[in-house]
Amino acid sequence: MPPIDQAPQTRPSLILRLRKPDDFQAWQEFVEIYQPVIDALARKRGLQAADADDVTQEVLTRVARSIEKWDPDPSKGSFRAWLATITRNLVVQFFRDSSRLPVSGIDSQIGDIVVKSVHPEEFDLERERQLFLWAARKVQPRFEPKTWKAFWSTAVDGKNIPDVADQLGITKAQVYVCRSRVMSLLKQTVERADFDSTEDWGHDE
Repeated sequence: MPPIDQAPQTRPSLILRLRKPDDFQAWQEFVEIYQPVIDALARKRGLQAADADDVTQEVLTRVARSIEKWDPDPSKGSFRAWLATITRNLVVQFFRDSSRLPVSGIDSQIGDIVVKSVHPEEFDLERERQLFLWAARKVQPRFEPKTWKAFWSTAVDGKNIPDVADQLGITKAQVYVCRSRVMSLLKQTVERADFDSTEDWGHDE
């Protein structure tokens, strides 16, 4: 996955929009991006597909119930860290509820795997991957197949630019132009859809 410059700064209005249950577009984008993030992290903790799906749905439900109470003060942590904490707590709760062992036994046996899991850093890595894939799905239809292939082959698959140019029947300069065009739109899409911010809280659109 190619980096899209630095981690994008988010418009705070996106989180504020989540506080409006009738803003279906904001919630759709949030679920499209974060559902696979939460699911992937749950599976990495050892949950089976059905269990991971249950935990993921519960995380999303908790967010919907609690978003109005979440404090957007940057000094108290980011939205992503808050979401990572909810995910971690529900994974821990899943193991405790599904085990016949006493709580102390659970803590001693799976503590290193579960209680210390889903750090914000790991959450961020998975989130960046899913955000890129989501943005790619959004922007791909806006480009000619040759333009997209020039970008994907070189920026994602890591193929040599001269080889890709020969394969597509274009010049190396054209490959660079294709990469630049796609990356620019990807960056714009990510910036519009990221759900975290440390800037200008309280100023909704």
